[in-house]
Parts: sequence; structure tokens; C-alpha cells
Amino acid sequence: MKKETYAVTISHYIGSGGAYLGEKLAERLGIPFLDREILQNVACQLNLMEEEVENREGRLSTYWENFTRSMIWVDPSLSAEIPHLAPSDLELFEVECDTIQKIAAKKSAVFLGRCGWDILRNHPYHISILLTANKTERVQRLCKLYGLTDQDAQKLIRTNDQERENYNRKFTKKNWLDARYYDLCMNTSAIGWDCAVDLAAKCVEVKLQRIGKLC
Repeated sequence: MKKETYAVTISHYIGSGGAYLGEKLAERLGIPFLDREILQNVACQLNLMEEEVENREGRLSTYWENFTRSMIWVDPSLSAEIPHLAPSDLELFEVECDTIQKIAAKKSAVFLGRCGWDILRNHPYHISILLTANKTERVQRLCKLYGLTDQDAQKLIRTNDQERENYNRKFTKKNWLDARYYDLCMNTSAIGWDCAVDLAAKCVEVKLQRIGKLC
């Protein structure tokens, strides 16, 4: 049969081990884990620094950012003073969406976040995974990774969870935590990260077999 590409998307709460799962699963499957590559690609297309795109990803612009963009639209000369506020949220999302779809059409890969669960919903060989974790363990993870206090980690979780919810809702018009959109939902606090990798790999294998990807 014709060799087709397949795409694995991982949606996750911050601190639940999404990047760990993505890296280990990609290694297990022998396909690339795409996170920074997408960031670099999008930054290049928009002529922005990677840090600028990274700071914008997964969240909607604030009122003042949108207000400043509107002022630049009215008076383009202001762009010399604030050159990097463009693109808009929609423009950034569209470039990311196009980038993800083009990559998925060319090669098999594991994609992390960026509404991939919805962007690739029509891909014929798409496996979608949702990763969650208990708040206590998420706090511990963020404290360890970034040297935060418990209070700062809790604040980061509240902010990130809300931003992620708003972002997904705006561009997909759906509830990204609805289990019906996923082939596999896992709580890493309950099963551990290594077990999560095993289950994810098995899910990929079984679904591809069922839809005729593998002999």
C-alpha cells in the first residue's frame, strides 16, 4: 500500500509533561517531535524573533496590544516606534495553522499544542492525545523546572490555563478539554509519565492498524 504520513497531536496542561511525552513518543515511533521547528518556521515567515512569537503563542493579545495595533493602522508612522506588534492574533494563528498542515502533509511527526488537535482534525491519519495532571504535581513540576515559589507556580498555572482556554475557544469555537475530540486522554499524576508514553505509543499503533495505515 502507499506509504502515508501520520500526525500525532498532544494537547496538554502546563506542567503535565506534554513536552516530555512528545519527545519520548517521537523517539519511540522514530519520527520527529516538532515544537521549536514550528516556532522557528513561523518566526521566519513573519520576520520576527523567535522569542516574540513564543511570547505570543497560545494566548490572545491584551487590550493595549490590540489598541496599539489599531493606532498603527490609523497612523502607519507609529510602526517605526513600535515595529513588532504586528501580526494580529488571527494572522499569527493562520500562519501556524498553515505551517502545521503543510508539515503534516509531508512527513509523520508529533506536534505539541497550538490547537493541533483541531487544525489536523481532517488529516486521514491523525491521532489526538490530551494530557492532564493534578494541580499539586503541576506546581511541583513548574517549581523544579523554573525555580518558582509555590505561589508563583500557582499563579502561572491559573494564568496559563485561562489563556489556553480563551485561545482555543476563539480559534476552534470548541471546548479543547472535551474528551470527544481525542483518541486518548491521560492523567500523568495517576499513571506516571513513562506509562503515559507506553499507552500513547500503543494508541498510535492500534489506531493506525484500524484505519489501514499499517499492515
